[in-house]
Amino acid sequence: MVRKQTQFERRLRLFEVLAFCILVVLVARLWQLQIVRGDYYRARSAQNRTALLPISAPRGAILDRNGQVLASNRMAYTISAVPQEFRDREAVIERLASVLEMPAEEISKKIAGQTEGRYGIPYQPARLVEDASPELVVKVAERRVELPGVIIEEEPYRSYPMGLLAGPILGYVGQISAEELKELASDGYKGRDRIGKSGIEREFERYLRGQDGVTEVEIDSLARPVGTVGIKEPIEGSTVTLTVDARVQRAAEDALRAQLAAIRAEGRYRQAQAGAVVAIDPRSGEIIAMATEPGYDPGWFVPRISDERWRQLSSGVSGLFNRAVSGAYPPGSTFKPFTAVAAIEAGLVSLSEKFLCSPEVASRYYGKKCSVWDYGRSHGYQTLHEGIANSCNIVFYELGRRLSVDLMAQAAREFGFASPTGLKFLPREVAGSVPDSSSRSFTAGERLNYAIGQGITSTPLQMAVAYGGIAMKGTMYEPTLVRQVSAGGEVTFTSTPKVARTVDLPESTWSFLHRSMVDTTRVGTAAAAFAGFPVTVAGKTGTAQAPPGDPHAWFAGWAPSSNPEIVVAVLVEQGGGGGSAAAPVARAVMEAYFGLGAGFDGSRLAANPERPE
Repeated sequence: MVRKQTQFERRLRLFEVLAFCILVVLVARLWQLQIVRGDYYRARSAQNRTALLPISAPRGAILDRNGQVLASNRMAYTISAVPQEFRDREAVIERLASVLEMPAEEISKKIAGQTEGRYGIPYQPARLVEDASPELVVKVAERRVELPGVIIEEEPYRSYPMGLLAGPILGYVGQISAEELKELASDGYKGRDRIGKSGIEREFERYLRGQDGVTEVEIDSLARPVGTVGIKEPIEGSTVTLTVDARVQRAAEDALRAQLAAIRAEGRYRQAQAGAVVAIDPRSGEIIAMATEPGYDPGWFVPRISDERWRQLSSGVSGLFNRAVSGAYPPGSTFKPFTAVAAIEAGLVSLSEKFLCSPEVASRYYGKKCSVWDYGRSHGYQTLHEGIANSCNIVFYELGRRLSVDLMAQAAREFGFASPTGLKFLPREVAGSVPDSSSRSFTAGERLNYAIGQGITSTPLQMAVAYGGIAMKGTMYEPTLVRQVSAGGEVTFTSTPKVARTVDLPESTWSFLHRSMVDTTRVGTAAAAFAGFPVTVAGKTGTAQAPPGDPHAWFAGWAPSSNPEIVVAVLVEQGGGGGSAAAPVARAVMEAYFGLGAGFDGSRLAANPERPE
């Protein structure tokens, strides 16, 4: 009996110890949950009870250098759906499909894309129709009772009051893609956000985006909204001020467009459908104008571009291809000044030396000829100065005989060819190509072609920067499109001139280049285009062979010649001679910059006889 009592007492004590241990564990756990991590679980509880719905922030404005609005916002209506409020999902979607005249499958796909999956928010409204017409808004509003969970939101939409003007510079805005969302989700982007896709809209997205507001709503256990708790208003994005002058930009676009139309109408170069213009301030690298033709109106993408418009833009001569930064073309005779620099610096030519331009010397240059021979003329004896002004191929074929490809390539690279200029922009600029003996061997004939700008490639932006280097006697600045960014009246970013590279040449060489290129516009290949222009211009024309198509036309130059303020590079794809096709466009840009004329009228092409360069 005593033994049984002892065993019972032992078991009782063990149970008491076990119960005490369990009690200690429970107390410790309660202490951890309520005291140590109390704040965390209170926040979790609040999160389970409430939800934060984003209110789209207006994007920041984009202005030209004089404060003219290039991009802003307008308020418009969006028809959205909150699927948690659907009483009968399939029935509501079918009724919606009828009202919106949209396939039910498309509605389901839009809802799923914004409310389901890793980056979706189940209780946020899913956009079904953006920038809805007043008629459709009224139609939906009249049937609200039949469409539980369907709401009409007022949201900011991008607006481009200048239409086509500077479209490829500004870029466009669109719905964030799945790939972009994976990349940017950590920055707070959601599945229904709109984001800059190209141009300034993309490159300066973090400034332009703004801060979304939120509506705090109470939700039930099924994540259905049951009431509004509070609202935090959105904050508009920062204002981005460009270096672009809208007046000069318009002159560049209008002149390029009119010149292309005039060239095609003339009948000789019917494939002249595209081109580019870049105007920069060589003293700072600020881009005053950057035109590419064809271009586009960013408003076409608001709220989204139609399939038909997209096909027009992306097929054939694409309007989405920015030729100013992404097009690499043989520079033709605009490369001759750099060949001259290579020969002068190598001591292989004298400035007083004369070269005979006559068909009788063709055999010396493997049958290659000067472009004026096709017009029954020859240049006769030419100095290097005259060879630049008159764009005499024979002078530069002779330099090509004397120079190695490596010496010419070295001179070109010193002025920035074959390297990106450093412009912060999307699409990223291409580098172009300046091959040398390390990449392949060159025949004697290819060396002659190299000397006149064939076999290498450059973008119009690179050409403008390089000619800015000549204008400024060796100093080249990194180009920029943005002057400053401001928010709430406070400047948060300011661009400062940044020297990209320098070229050290004797003053005598710089003086020679300046005099030669002034004579190009005074008595040489660009004289007709700049006749009567009251500001002295220095520049160079170019006609670049691009078989099997017609030649590309180039002009690059600056003004005033002795105190440079603006450099203009013009490319006309398959436009023929640089003197007749490209130089008149450059003049129109300079007229706008100096306030000298009413713009380009297209009649100059007919007034200018076809010139070789």
